[in-house]
Amino acid sequence: MNGGQRIEAKDLRCKDRQPLQEIIPLPTPFVVYIDPTNKCNFRCEFCPTADKDLLRKVGRPAATMSMDLFRKAVDDLKAFPQKLKLASIYKDGEPLMNKHFPDMIRYLKDADVAERIWTKTNGSALCPELNQRLIDSGLDLICISVEAVSASGYLRVAKARIDYDKFRENIADLYQRRGNCQIYIKIADSGFSKVEIDKFYADFQPMSTQIAVEKLMGWSYSDIKDFTLGTKPDTYDGLPLIAKKVCAYPFYVLAINADGSVSLCGNDWAHGTVVGNITEQSLHEIWHGAALYEFRKTMLEGRRKEIPVCADCYYLQIVPDNIDPHSAAILKQLKEVRG
Repeated sequence: MNGGQRIEAKDLRCKDRQPLQEIIPLPTPFVVYIDPTNKCNFRCEFCPTADKDLLRKVGRPAATMSMDLFRKAVDDLKAFPQKLKLASIYKDGEPLMNKHFPDMIRYLKDADVAERIWTKTNGSALCPELNQRLIDSGLDLICISVEAVSASGYLRVAKARIDYDKFRENIADLYQRRGNCQIYIKIADSGFSKVEIDKFYADFQPMSTQIAVEKLMGWSYSDIKDFTLGTKPDTYDGLPLIAKKVCAYPFYVLAINADGSVSLCGNDWAHGTVVGNITEQSLHEIWHGAALYEFRKTMLEGRRKEIPVCADCYYLQIVPDNIDPHSAAILKQLKEVRG
């Protein structure tokens, strides 16, 4: 079949990784998430954003990032000595619900602060006009999350009514316009039959550059809800489950939430790892600040359980980097750098 290469998600995120224990502390984060909005028009049961009761329980407010706040975030990135390896312009919600999204990508691209710019979307807003704006903006990769392979399937899985044929037509249009932008299409297997999986490949492989069937992913705060819906997959992206004491993300990742708060993980949907806010500080100040240092110190001292959102994090098991054997040496290095 012509079209996209069948991959696992790990193939996109596990190339050319550097041993963190040899380079911590980093002068510049490797990865920064910026969330255009934490709202979504779908209600997928396996996604935290769909559970309004859960969001109220943890106190996460609904927010959409303004263009001015996005510019502040990007301008702050210019203070770092190196480019980001990756800017991921999505996090908790559906990014295309922000009307400024193409302009945001263009502003980020023109700032030249990231080697790659990625986004992830459910694709429901795609249309020829928006497709061209997205390609012209300078995106390097668009991940489209397909939720089902029929209109009735979308109603069941995403609680959303879509014209499935039009949906496919709009993705095909994006593919035709793609230029140098990669089109990664994936589906989270929430219990599909072999017939449905075969249909997914038949429907979308010809209009992708990469394509994958992912398993359901457990998130942070895994003790308050099982986001794998009882399936307990080995891993969503093909990496093995490995128990760890220390999460490596706070050592190379920042996440700017839609309200300007800054957390330390793209999977921290509850905003439980907040260490600052770009309305009050610069990203450079936050990255090198006391709050982030204390968070890292808590992790390295084996006290992760003191951080509620991280205590029983399912996702920690599939973080690609394992710095547990080096925690004492890294902590010593961090203390020496801070004086």
